Amino acid sequence: MTHLFDIWIGAYAKRNEVGITKLQLDTQAGKLTKVSEYSGIDNPSFLTTDSKGRYMHVVSEVLETDGNPTGELVTFELPGDSSETLREASSHQTLGGAPCYVMLDGAEKYIAVSNYMGPSVTLYPVSENGIPGPASVRFRHTGSGPNTDRQEMAHPHSAVFSLDGQFLFVPDLGLDKIMVYTLDSEQQWVGHDAVSLPPGAGPRHFKFHPSGRTAYVVNELDCTVTRFTYEQPGVLEKQESLTTLPDTFTGENTCAELVISPDGRYLYASNRGHDSLAVMKLNEASGELEGAGFVSTRGKSPRNFSITPDGGWLVAANQQSDSVVLFSIEPKSGLPIYASVELLISKPVCVHIR
Repeated sequence: MTHLFDIWIGAYAKRNEVGITKLQLDTQAGKLTKVSEYSGIDNPSFLTTDSKGRYMHVVSEVLETDGNPTGELVTFELPGDSSETLREASSHQTLGGAPCYVMLDGAEKYIAVSNYMGPSVTLYPVSENGIPGPASVRFRHTGSGPNTDRQEMAHPHSAVFSLDGQFLFVPDLGLDKIMVYTLDSEQQWVGHDAVSLPPGAGPRHFKFHPSGRTAYVVNELDCTVTRFTYEQPGVLEKQESLTTLPDTFTGENTCAELVISPDGRYLYASNRGHDSLAVMKLNEASGELEGAGFVSTRGKSPRNFSITPDGGWLVAANQQSDSVVLFSIEPKSGLPIYASVELLISKPVCVHIR
C-alpha cells in the first residue's frame, strides 16, 4: 500500500521568490517534510500534474503578460529528484487576466483554464507527448450579479470536466451560474447550458461524486454547498443547499474549496473567516448533504486543501497565516484530526497531491 505521496504547493509570489514547493507525506510515520522549492514564475496559484508524472501545468495568476491583458499557462517537466530544477516545456497566454484554475480531462486530451478577470474559460489541446498547444477555443462570459462589490462582472472561478470528458462545467461567481460546454459531433467545444443558483450565491468550485450521479458546488458568497443530481449527460438538476457555517457564527466569511472523500462518504468545504473545514456526510443512495461538524484549520483563511488518494490524510493551506497543516481523517466520523504537523510556506493557495 502506498504510503509516500508527493504534494505540490502553489503560492502567491513574485518571480524571484519561492512560488512552488514540493513536499512529501509519509503516511506510516505521519510526517510531512519539504523536499524542494522553486521560483521563476509569478503567482503560481493553481497547478495540476498529468497521470504519468511527466508534467506539471501551472497558471500564472497575473493581470498582464508582455503588455497584454492575460495570464499564462506554463507547463514544466517534473524533476526526477530534489536536485533538479523545474524545466519549462511550454508557455501559452490564457487570453484573460488572473487565471485561477487549471484542469486536465480524464483522457488528458484537453486542459481548461478559468480566467477570473477578462472573464473567460480557455481550452488547450494536449499533444500525445503531454504538452499543451496554443489555445483552441475561448468562451467569454458577460453579465453581473446583485453583490456590487464582488459580482460587478462575470468571474469564472473553476472549470471541471465531466467524468467522461464530454462536458465542461464552469462555475461563474459573478453570474450566479454554472456554464456548461460540450464537445459536439465534430469534436468542437460549444455552449450547452447555463444552470442558475440563488442570487448572490457566488458559485466557486465544483466537484463530481465518485459515482458520477451527483455533483456539488461550493458557493463563496452565501457560504453554502449545493447538490445536483446528474442523471442525464450534461444536465444538472439542482437539489438542496446546506450552510458551511455553525448557527452561532456571526462574523464575515467566504468559502473557497470543496473536496469529496475518495470513498464518496464525506464532503469538506473550507471557510475563510470562520477558518474551518465544514464536514458534511453524504447519503449513500441519494448523495444528500447532512452536517457532520466543523474542524479548525489552525490558521487563517484556508484557501485550498486536498485529501490523499487512500482517504486517510488531509493537507490544508492557510493563505493568510503562511502555513500548511496536516490532518489525519478519522474513518468512522470523517472528521480531520490535527496531526501536530505544520510547515511555514508563504501565501499558500493550492494543494495538489499525487
